[in-house]
Amino acid sequence: MRIRKRPGVAVTAVALLTALVGCEDPAGGAKGAGESGASPAATPTRAAVLDLPVRRQPSAAASALPESGTARFTATVTYASAGGSAVERTDGVLDWGKDAARAERVRRTPAGFPGSLADELGLAPGATVRQSFAVEGNEVAYRPRGEAWLKYAASDPKEFADRVDGVLDLAGDAAPWGRTLAEVLKTSSAEEREALPGGGFRYRTSVDAYGAHVALPPAVARHVGHGPARRVVVDLDREGRLVRAEADFGPLLKELHRDGELRGLTGLRVELALTGHGTPVTALVPATERFEAARTVLTPLAEVEPGACASGDTGLDHTGVVRVVRCGAGADLRVFGQRRIDETVRNANPEGLGDRLAAERCGRDFRAAPAAWTSGARPAGTYRVSGTERISFVYTGPDASARGDFTCYVRLR
Repeated sequence: MRIRKRPGVAVTAVALLTALVGCEDPAGGAKGAGESGASPAATPTRAAVLDLPVRRQPSAAASALPESGTARFTATVTYASAGGSAVERTDGVLDWGKDAARAERVRRTPAGFPGSLADELGLAPGATVRQSFAVEGNEVAYRPRGEAWLKYAASDPKEFADRVDGVLDLAGDAAPWGRTLAEVLKTSSAEEREALPGGGFRYRTSVDAYGAHVALPPAVARHVGHGPARRVVVDLDREGRLVRAEADFGPLLKELHRDGELRGLTGLRVELALTGHGTPVTALVPATERFEAARTVLTPLAEVEPGACASGDTGLDHTGVVRVVRCGAGADLRVFGQRRIDETVRNANPEGLGDRLAAERCGRDFRAAPAAWTSGARPAGTYRVSGTERISFVYTGPDASARGDFTCYVRLR
């Protein structure tokens, strides 16, 4: 049984911000990461989906996915902006029998994509970033450049799991690889159906806005609440198997923009394609690969000493947790200051005050820091601030406070 993941802790930023454990198979045996045998193909029952009322067929197809045994998938997220569209494409293999997946993710971001928005979404303007992941049960492993796989687990200590919880969402419920439209469809309701050439069907379904958040990038999902239903277009093949799903979340962005969130993001489209249902696959990660527990090698950015360098090659969508490394070719960032903000105001709303003060004080630290700590900044002469502002009000009086711990650092590439 899959463990319910804990809600993630958002990391906000200002000033340019920026051996797997086994799981049970249907027969009750443990499936370990070292198994190399192919999973047997299974055949879904057509009647279990297509004999149901039309409104229930897409959700039934999503629930029946494990009956395929295995499949290949492509999940695509397109982020539109005034400076061009960034595309995140993930290709991989799903094995429901072992509750496992292997995925290769490529993020291509145009140079004109807004820098602050890219930082919030975990993108790098002007760059193509390739990442490798593996999932088994409730564990997600990421392969850094030239290092052993980093293993994140739902059983990690709560403090660490809360810091990296977004990556654990990649272990899905409807499929071994999560954060796709397959997760959404289990609670969808079809409004209409049309026949497709070849015997399949296309459905227009609706899902609650909050229900859709499990398929959205973390930087978007954290802002989503309950609201009007969202439309998802779904294709089933003649056997009632899910083969395609697509959703345009542009209308959702308009609501977020009214709240002042993600204003530079002008469009958001999410797609999922499944092929090769039932095609046998072998071990998704060779038994000779090395793994290490992420919790033992990663450090919260807020605990990195000024002057130290770190790598953000962690598989996470933020730099709130990093690997401390020697300054040089393997370093992505260098810390030049740590700032604690604790300010009280009277008869005023302090929202944003902590962020502004952190940016100002990091600016002073940037100008005073040794040249060796800041000369490698990219873009030259810029710095970044990472932290979370906490606002508190005194109900019996006029005072309000802005507090938070902030890290001042430069990007090295």
